[in-house]
Amino acid sequence: MEYNSKFDFYLKFKPIYNKEGYFIDYIMTYASDSFSNAVGISPSMVLGKRFSEIVVDMDVFGFKEFYSTIIPNSKIKYELYMERQDRWYLVNIFTDSDNYENELIIYYVDITDLKLKQQFNGRNNVFYLKDKSDLLYRDKLTGLYNKNFFEEEMIRLDTRRQLPISLIMGDINGLKLINDAFGHSMGDKALKKSAEIMSKSFRDEDIISRVGGDEFVILLPMTTEETAFKIVERIKRKCENNPLEYIKINISFGVATKTSLDEDINKVLKKAEDRMYFNKLTESKEAKLSMIEFLRNRLEKITYETKSHYDRLKQLTMMMAEAMNLSENEKEELDLLCEFHDIGKIGVPKDILQKQGRLNKEEWEDVKRHSEIGYYIAREIKGASTIDELILTHHERWDGKGYPGLLKNDEIPLVARIFAIADAYDMMVNDRPFQTRMTKNAALREIQSQSGKQFDPDITEIFIDLMAEEQIV
Repeated sequence: MEYNSKFDFYLKFKPIYNKEGYFIDYIMTYASDSFSNAVGISPSMVLGKRFSEIVVDMDVFGFKEFYSTIIPNSKIKYELYMERQDRWYLVNIFTDSDNYENELIIYYVDITDLKLKQQFNGRNNVFYLKDKSDLLYRDKLTGLYNKNFFEEEMIRLDTRRQLPISLIMGDINGLKLINDAFGHSMGDKALKKSAEIMSKSFRDEDIISRVGGDEFVILLPMTTEETAFKIVERIKRKCENNPLEYIKINISFGVATKTSLDEDINKVLKKAEDRMYFNKLTESKEAKLSMIEFLRNRLEKITYETKSHYDRLKQLTMMMAEAMNLSENEKEELDLLCEFHDIGKIGVPKDILQKQGRLNKEEWEDVKRHSEIGYYIAREIKGASTIDELILTHHERWDGKGYPGLLKNDEIPLVARIFAIADAYDMMVNDRPFQTRMTKNAALREIQSQSGKQFDPDITEIFIDLMAEEQIV
């Protein structure tokens, strides 16, 4: 198929289904002859790759914009600015109904010239090239300058008159944890908050740009390295003192300065980047630990999961562990599960956690997500990553009616089955807001009534026998 622009191209994808016949992904089977010229890479780099692989490894086609909505028989049409190519495209996605394999076709029609002829009016995202403050040079999410603008300004300002020129590279620590645990909308808020803090920390003539997913670079003309370091420390203090809801923003920085005209500014930028990554090696771990501690402290304030609750759980679970001759590894898992089982509740709205009375269906779905959120958080905690799946499954039921509803009976890990009984008992016999505590005997009768339903019947019997012998209330 021929197009008016040499930058037009199209792609074909074949759908992939699992054994049960459910669609799971697409695989690229064809790229048009104009592909290499338009995109600047060889078709061999992407042919045979899955749609999801391309999104993660090298999203040069803007697939992330529609990845979550693309399924067989999709019909999507929208405009897309592709930063790598510095061009605008009209993207048309549809299924070839005449093809027995149900192929997906994605056409990219170059509309850059059309865009550049239209004047920016603030309403329909149309712009003209002469004004560098327009959308062509702005990051859509944060409003900061983008990589294109930064690179042009770095060349323009690389003169004797601007010396010394300092460059600051920044990278947000823990953004993957934020995205995985709390969703990409919270990740976007973290990026916007970071941009806001940095925008208030620099001069108007400084160039603040977002150049990657979680990476920023700042160009400071006529600025010494000493001054740049002072600015970095100021930003770090602002991040510490201005948390985003229940998350603390933490950014690793690297600074380098060009002081003489014969220095290559690209090498100075590389030095700033190297220093940033070196700092990130230590700061990223500290940032995650700090974030987890911040989350735990906040969780105690908005829920009723106190340290005394954890201590009682450890006493109950260790009692069962000894009786059942669990290994030292299983005991350690139980210990960690007592401590971190409800860390995911930090991602549940406070008004739901503290609501009096029965939750509605939508609110209950929010609460049930806490085991999934906790799973992602635990994966990032040094020492607790071994129990991520236990956190995910600690609300599963023996009869399969628990959540997230993945397991039942002895498919549920033994440690999680032991913990479930201890957790239920402790909540019943201790004071909690909006709930009257039970006596020990009443709680044990309730545990017995759920044998073979909520709880493993064999472990239930062991627990009840032990509680009859022990002086634990």
